[in-house]
Amino acid sequence: MKKNILAIVILAATIVNITLSAIMLFTVVPKAQRTDALIQKIVAILNLELENPDASDYAEIPFEDRETYAITERQTINLSRIEGDSKNRYAFVYITLLINNKSDDYKTIQPKLAEYERIVISKVSDQVSTYTIETIIGSKEEICDKVLEALRTEFGSADFLIDVDLNIAYE
Repeated sequence: MKKNILAIVILAATIVNITLSAIMLFTVVPKAQRTDALIQKIVAILNLELENPDASDYAEIPFEDRETYAITERQTINLSRIEGDSKNRYAFVYITLLINNKSDDYKTIQPKLAEYERIVISKVSDQVSTYTIETIIGSKEEICDKVLEALRTEFGSADFLIDVDLNIAYE
């Protein structure tokens, strides 16, 4: 008799477990899915705000579709002065542009790059000259990003320029 009561208790516990699992399946899981979908939308919105939509990830551009254009002259640019420092500080900059040769604008802009060198130098100078000797240290990526954005605006093409590399030394 005790075995039968124990079997009935186990059967009842199993039925209660199956019933509660079914209730959870039909009530909790859909709400969790809706919450997950909402979180995914929020994450997608935040990622859009963090990334520049015009910025192309040049890892996606095959190596053979990349071309470099170097301005061979070293550019000497005055840096901003630090308060109390009477000495003029300079940055010596070599400029290299990384170009997408499969861009729609490649055939129109690339032949004129020699003419645009002064504009490129001016954009680099505008950005670098805002830094002091203390703040330019560790700011290379920030400067390159600002120059890249300015040059993309100047050229009117988001995919022609892939990247700007500045080799900066300072005194």
